[in-house]
Amino acid sequence: MNKKNPEERNDQRCAPHTVIRLGPAFGIFILLMAGQGWAHGVRGVIDTRQAACILAEYDGGDPMSYGSVEIIAPDSKLLFQSGRTDRNGWFCFLPDIPGDWQLDTSDAMGHKLRLTSTVDENMIPSAGDETGINSGGLGVRSIRIVDGLAVIFGSAGILAWWRSRKRC
Repeated sequence: MNKKNPEERNDQRCAPHTVIRLGPAFGIFILLMAGQGWAHGVRGVIDTRQAACILAEYDGGDPMSYGSVEIIAPDSKLLFQSGRTDRNGWFCFLPDIPGDWQLDTSDAMGHKLRLTSTVDENMIPSAGDETGINSGGLGVRSIRIVDGLAVIFGSAGILAWWRSRKRC
């Protein structure tokens, strides 16, 4: 058998204890240094650039509060930005390329509004199409009422005819 002298055995016994003592200290050191190296801060600035803003309202002038907004950039099918109008019906965004921007606004009741804003080469947005698809006023609403009544009475007339026809 190979017998080791007592000094060699003592060195081998101390080695694991040294690692056990230095391991946690080294781990804490790495964690502290990693936090310092990967940390980042935050900063902000208030700028007065030219933004495009949407005002979404109902026919009566009430704001479309917290309506859903989707913005699509020119020549793109992907969504550029989405969000909600504020309690007064306003939503603003900062366009980054010139062209015709599509702005879609809707609420939870099914009202939809589609607007277009043209941004020129100087990145200044214009009002564009201000009418939208659902803001025709009383004329559009009365046509829809007449259409609804026509469907109801037409359906009732067809049902009455079907029930009253003579059986052969």
